[in-house]
Amino acid sequence: MTKKKNQKNDLTPNRPTSPHLQIYRWNLSSLTSIFHRLTGVALYFSVIAISWFIIFYSTKINVGETETCDCLMMTVMRSIFTLAGIAVTFSLYYHFCNGIRHLFWDIGKGFNVKTANRNAVIVILSALALTIASIATVVYLKLF
Repeated sequence: MTKKKNQKNDLTPNRPTSPHLQIYRWNLSSLTSIFHRLTGVALYFSVIAISWFIIFYSTKINVGETETCDCLMMTVMRSIFTLAGIAVTFSLYYHFCNGIRHLFWDIGKGFNVKTANRNAVIVILSALALTIASIATVVYLKLF
């Protein structure tokens, strides 16, 4: 009869699990993949906030209350909502563009390190370009 060794005793206690944060080398491809997950979570919660915003103001319109305050707090809140809108717009475009990149990965294309890094830069730049185009469109429609 042979005794099975406990696997826990076979491992050295000072050996880190792989990939350990102290030895892991971050690259652009992994950062964009992590940011893809973060933007997905942010978009989920932004849908809840936008839904609340629509319901809140639709009931306010029905009641007939109008706010004509030009106070500092209203200006600060308007600025915060504008920045949040820009952040949600960038998150949406980034998540969309990087989702297309992930679809290519699903069919086995673009795994080469050089190609993956190039595609990561393309995703970031295209998300920025689409966000700027959207902001420019809103500003144009608001002014003219």
